[in-house]
Amino acid sequence: MNQNEFYAEYMRIEHQNKLIMNNTGKIPTELISLSCQSACLSICGSLEHCLKLIFVEYAKRKSGNKLNSAIAKLCNSFQNPNARKILDLVKLFDEEFGRELEALWSKDNESEKSYLDNLVDDGHSIAHRKRPHVNVTLKKLDDYFKAYKALLTRIRDHFLNNTAAAR
Repeated sequence: MNQNEFYAEYMRIEHQNKLIMNNTGKIPTELISLSCQSACLSICGSLEHCLKLIFVEYAKRKSGNKLNSAIAKLCNSFQNPNARKILDLVKLFDEEFGRELEALWSKDNESEKSYLDNLVDDGHSIAHRKRPHVNVTLKKLDDYFKAYKALLTRIRDHFLNNTAAAR
């Protein structure tokens, strides 16, 4: 996954969020609420998809065909990427970076971890109708997008753009 693909994905999600925000007050609140839920699902799905693409690409760069195939299967079974699952997956590829991410989330940036967990929980609840109503506000949507973008940028930069990780 190259820079342009990431940029296009970020822009798609950001445009969707801005469209909802720009229509606040112009359309019924029920439509805004449903749009926020839809955008939450979109962000959650994109997070899962992009993480898979990052690690499959990293595996291609680092390994032979047999290992690459096994990693692709592992990544394709990766679903509902809450913070714990993300850490576990990152540590499979780079234990030290996984510990750094865990430390970051436990000290300086605990809110990012919480937003990611809430994003996945809300997305799962919406997709599987686990609760009759999932309240995804515009503020929540903005927080989810920021956490999504920060995490994917951090992981992509480490595994695909970092020359130390690419060795």
